[in-house]
Amino acid sequence: MLKNYFITAINILIKNKLYSAINIIGLAVGLAACILITLYVRDELSFDKQWEKADRIYRVNNKVKIGPNPANIMPLTSMQALSSLKKFFPKDIEFGTRIQPIQDAEIHIGDVNYSDSISLVDKDFIKMFRVEEIKGNLESTLMGPGNIALSEELAKKYFGDKDPIGEMITIIQGRGNKEQFQVTAVYRLASPNTVLSLPAFSLLKDTNTGPVIGLVLQVETYIRLYDTADIDELNKRLPDFFDQAMSSSGIPLSPGQKLSDVRSYLLQKITDIYFNPVGQAGRQVKAGNRTVITVFIIISLLVLIIACINFIILTTAKAAQRAREVAMRKVVGARFKQLIFQFLGESLLVTFIAFILALLLVQLTLPVFESVMNKDLTIPYLLPIGYLFVILLLLFVGLTGGFYPGIVLSRFSPTRALKANQSTEAYGSIMLRKILVIFQFTASIVLIIATLVAYCQLLYTGKHNPGYNPENLLVVENIGRQDISPYKNTLQQELLKLPEISNVALSNLQPEMVGMGMQMKLVFQRKGSNNPSDQGIPYNCMLVDYNFFKTYEMPLLSGRYFNQDLDQKEPPLPIFGRAPDTAGIKERRIVLNRAAARQFGFGSAEEAVGEILLVGNQELSIIGVVEDSQFRSIRMEPEPEIYRLIPDTTMFMTVRYKGEYKTVVNKVEQVWHKVVGSAFFRDSNVEQNLVSTFAREKQENKALIAFAMLSVFIACMGLFGMASFTTDRRIKEIGMRKVLGAKVINIVNLLTWQFLKPVIIANVIAWPVAIYAMQNWLQRFPYRFDSLLMIPVCLVSGLIALIIAWFTVAGNTTRVAKTNPIHALRYE
Repeated sequence: MLKNYFITAINILIKNKLYSAINIIGLAVGLAACILITLYVRDELSFDKQWEKADRIYRVNNKVKIGPNPANIMPLTSMQALSSLKKFFPKDIEFGTRIQPIQDAEIHIGDVNYSDSISLVDKDFIKMFRVEEIKGNLESTLMGPGNIALSEELAKKYFGDKDPIGEMITIIQGRGNKEQFQVTAVYRLASPNTVLSLPAFSLLKDTNTGPVIGLVLQVETYIRLYDTADIDELNKRLPDFFDQAMSSSGIPLSPGQKLSDVRSYLLQKITDIYFNPVGQAGRQVKAGNRTVITVFIIISLLVLIIACINFIILTTAKAAQRAREVAMRKVVGARFKQLIFQFLGESLLVTFIAFILALLLVQLTLPVFESVMNKDLTIPYLLPIGYLFVILLLLFVGLTGGFYPGIVLSRFSPTRALKANQSTEAYGSIMLRKILVIFQFTASIVLIIATLVAYCQLLYTGKHNPGYNPENLLVVENIGRQDISPYKNTLQQELLKLPEISNVALSNLQPEMVGMGMQMKLVFQRKGSNNPSDQGIPYNCMLVDYNFFKTYEMPLLSGRYFNQDLDQKEPPLPIFGRAPDTAGIKERRIVLNRAAARQFGFGSAEEAVGEILLVGNQELSIIGVVEDSQFRSIRMEPEPEIYRLIPDTTMFMTVRYKGEYKTVVNKVEQVWHKVVGSAFFRDSNVEQNLVSTFAREKQENKALIAFAMLSVFIACMGLFGMASFTTDRRIKEIGMRKVLGAKVINIVNLLTWQFLKPVIIANVIAWPVAIYAMQNWLQRFPYRFDSLLMIPVCLVSGLIALIIAWFTVAGNTTRVAKTNPIHALRYE
């Protein structure tokens, strides 16, 4: 019997080549899209699942609960936090480790220089985060200072095929400290999907002195809890930990206020960090978006369902041609269950053939998809979960696509099917096909609208004014290092001599690199203010030189910029290892941005100029107000910012140039080596940094475009099949119309209108759905294009769908309409 079913299914596929091809290709494309998205989603959801007892590992975040933002969270703690936590929670914390990321360390191996990141860690690091030991000994690496373990990639990069164990490397980090390290181990991560920065690691020097809460937050602190520990109970006890074990470090408290009311720790599960990043502890921050994951899952299901709908539409449409077959089977004794089994078997066979083709498509398109999404993806052929996924997918598609057609075909009445000149097709089947076509195009139009809106938003963001002129700005890094800082003024003067350079500025931050440089918040108060909301608020504080505003071309609203003839620079901050020399400081002067002036209660920029702010016991006079800027990140709305004239505590030099970037970089590097010496030269381009800020959204948009095109393609395949079937059934009607004088254009319009009506209805349904969904998506951006522009976007999307549908149907109907009527009527 099974053999007979199989032969019948093969014969049906061969007999109906067009419909079989449409079904198989449509399902294959849908399955391929589903597999690709599944690989991407699986990769995204795997972050930090590789660690043993990952669900018990938490990062200790620092939460500040004062100021205008109710929850300022940084993923850093002081050096001493871990030891205090372990003493306070001895029955809860099994292991703990600190990780101090050293971004862009200068690494010397012989005469060759590199710039890479390393991490300094505690001895318990390898107990919490087990990595595969390839060469050497990881435990001996963390037995004392002077040893370093390299990842397999770095070892290959530095030493090629040579054995790196025992080799010496020199690392210059932080403020210019030069240390020699011996390579004692090479390791490999089970998966690169981790938020930890682990290109190389060495032992962190233990410094357990000083206050637990300090101004200097230096390390990421991770703890692993015992299986018996209750995380909810531990979180409840954290305020007591703060109040009993920590120093306030001079944080102002109101009468009756406890330290835990203004500052606390927040435990975050390591597996949650990727999708819920807080703060930024370094330049490259890996972060995902659960909304995007959800959208991609929905898209994969939509594309797959659209392909299944094709199967349902075409199978039910062809039902009339198989009615007599089913009737004859029933007459000779076939039961309902046997017929259902046969048709579901045919559906599963089609699905299996489509799945084989889909795997081929995945293999061909995977490199392109990896490039677009910036991912390294692999198909888990050998994993049990892979086989389970394949079986479930085959069953889902096969049963979904074949169940209803099987029911329809199996219920045909033998008497009706075998009676001449009687239609076997019910009105319900016709209506169902129309509804399914509407659903197909509704989903496709929603995807088209989403793609166009995403494109418009990214285009708008790329042209958005960040509050300064990002064009032709080159940033020279590392100038804050202890061994380079003495040369910064000389370097600045030498660079100004180059004809391509119009201005050079110093600052403690560079644009779009949140986490790089020295992040500083200081508590400012307006002198003479009795407003409670103005007391004890921490403000962003940027340290700049005289040329900063002119170099970045920030608009001045009132007052003036810093002037070398009028303003005296402030001494270096004590945090950099030397006490400030306050002798001879007559007046400290500052510049505010518009948001800060508004926060302090000034009615206008003009009103703020000349007023006094207090920070500690220092008075600072406001000399100017500049326009708000998205200097820290174009992803963030402008925050209140206070600019202080402290050029000796700066870490970046920004150069405004004219001409070609590469040419200017080469000349700047020559001046660098002439002034500074052999120190590693590192630069970045501000405009490129802005472009890369939304690189992930651009990748997602490319994928969205591809899947939107696939959905339209599959829907049009179904529409083409339906049009072919319908025109074939109405060929005698068309012949009669032509005999009675109908023109080809009249017949084409008559037939195409029948198929365009569902597309028009789909537009009406799709527009409000897409607008609602994209309004939510746009909330990710601080600045969004006008929502009214979605109306023309919807109109354009609907027009695109109609044009595609018209071309899909018109070609086939035109062919039939041009047929000589004698061929259609000769048997009448």
